[in-house]
Amino acid sequence: MALWDIAGKAAGVAVHKLLGGRVRDRVRVYNGSIRFPLAGHRPEDLADDLKKMMALPEGFTIIKQPIGFHSPMKREIPNFYYGEPNASPFHGALDRGPITEKGLRHFVDCVAAMKEVAGDTIGLALDCGPGWMLPDAIRLARMLEPYNLLWIEDLLTGDYTPWVNAGVYRELTRISTTPIHTGEQIYLRQNFKELIETQAVNVLGPDPADVGGIAELKWIAEYADLHSILFAPHGTANGLLGLAALIQVSATLPANFIAFEYTTGDPDWWYDIVEGLPEVIVKNGFIDVIDRPGMGVDLIPEKAKRYLAEDDRDFFG
Repeated sequence: MALWDIAGKAAGVAVHKLLGGRVRDRVRVYNGSIRFPLAGHRPEDLADDLKKMMALPEGFTIIKQPIGFHSPMKREIPNFYYGEPNASPFHGALDRGPITEKGLRHFVDCVAAMKEVAGDTIGLALDCGPGWMLPDAIRLARMLEPYNLLWIEDLLTGDYTPWVNAGVYRELTRISTTPIHTGEQIYLRQNFKELIETQAVNVLGPDPADVGGIAELKWIAEYADLHSILFAPHGTANGLLGLAALIQVSATLPANFIAFEYTTGDPDWWYDIVEGLPEVIVKNGFIDVIDRPGMGVDLIPEKAKRYLAEDDRDFFG
């Protein structure tokens, strides 16, 4: 069932009830939306960035930092890898290649600086790629073992890569105790089957808008739970309707659920055109489950119309 279809069938019932009933009254979220500061990509820059994220009023208990191929680091740090950095702002298959010793040590130094700030106060995760070659990914995962990271994400595949590579991920996962994560742009349960059944990763993170809907996401979470694989869903396009969907489905997920990526209104006027969200959304790293009909958050057409482009004026009929 597609992301919004199930909301349309709710008929006054909260979606979490249609998905089998909630098993938790609040859901944990993680902050993965703040990117690197413009000051640079040195260890002290990342440590300072993390301090700012830890000081946010939401009180996040888990923070995910973009790093390596998932950031401008591949261009900003000279000789980070044995390749020619692409000018495109997008990460993915365009930037890919063997890491230099300098690049690998710089990466680990950045993690060490962040962990010195984080200590055991928060869980630290890393969004790393894609772009890594398997030998480098293995070296990195082993070097990161002392830092007790929650996960390292999308080293081998991920954004803008239309393949899964479960067998290669399994080689990486079985060689290190650092948890390996992927899944945000994989479509349908069938494409998660090999990842789960071969225990190719430790953590899965599908996005409800990419995977085929919230019912599809729930099936994958339950099947992953049978195989002792953890679950940390990806955020949905920095949108408040996606946030509502994640709140609803995460309330119903089994005990392998860690947290989902917190999405915000971008631009800010999104908050003016929806109703149903509490005034304070995140408290101490959690969001209370919204017990309103459907997704729990609704568009206000009269307010949304003023922001429509000329070609979309008839969107609401």
